Amino acid sequence: MSDAPKEPIDLGEVLRKGAEDRFWAIRGHAVQAYASLEQSLCRLFGQLADTPIDAASIIFFRIVSTQARNAILEKLFRRKHGDEYNLFRNSLLKDLRPIDKERNEIIHWNVNNRISTDASGEVTTEVLMHPPTFPYGIVVFDPPTKRTQDIESFIEKCSFYSRLCNMFFMTMSGSPIPEADKDSWLRIFREPVVYPPPTDHPLSLTPQEPDTPPESSPG
Repeated sequence: MSDAPKEPIDLGEVLRKGAEDRFWAIRGHAVQAYASLEQSLCRLFGQLADTPIDAASIIFFRIVSTQARNAILEKLFRRKHGDEYNLFRNSLLKDLRPIDKERNEIIHWNVNNRISTDASGEVTTEVLMHPPTFPYGIVVFDPPTKRTQDIESFIEKCSFYSRLCNMFFMTMSGSPIPEADKDSWLRIFREPVVYPPPTDHPLSLTPQEPDTPPESSPG
């Protein structure tokens, strides 16, 4: 084994390479965002089934079909809450279906380099591309793609629904929430889910505009 001193790590080079791999990093963040959503759904599953989280996770993560998972959640919702939160429940489960579909696309589609031209010359953009079909060696359609912005939107959506499920869990489990906040959440859970959320929603990332402009200061 050589005793020669190792070259110091060039953090600037590491950051540069990380910036070049931004698309790959965002794809990884999308996978993590969906995993966080699954964790939130598992907590919800345990609460609805009156099952400790360790036992609930053993069952929940053995459900490989998202369609079966959603059907189970719906039945558990009805069993525990009846029709009290049916607007919230129905819209939540409906919104999960396209999220599950997009997760599969992000996982299974291939990265492709798209070359375009602007004032500075050729520009290479990485996208996720649906594998094209080649009957008789002919491409019959332009495969759909996902750009960086599309994946970032997916991450934001997963984050919203994960936090929403967490708040339902906390509100229904007797977590220490101020009474006024609890009443607000109970009102939210009696209405359909709206995404993107309005600016006055507690989980909105867009700050609400003040009703009146601030008064000008002498400064």
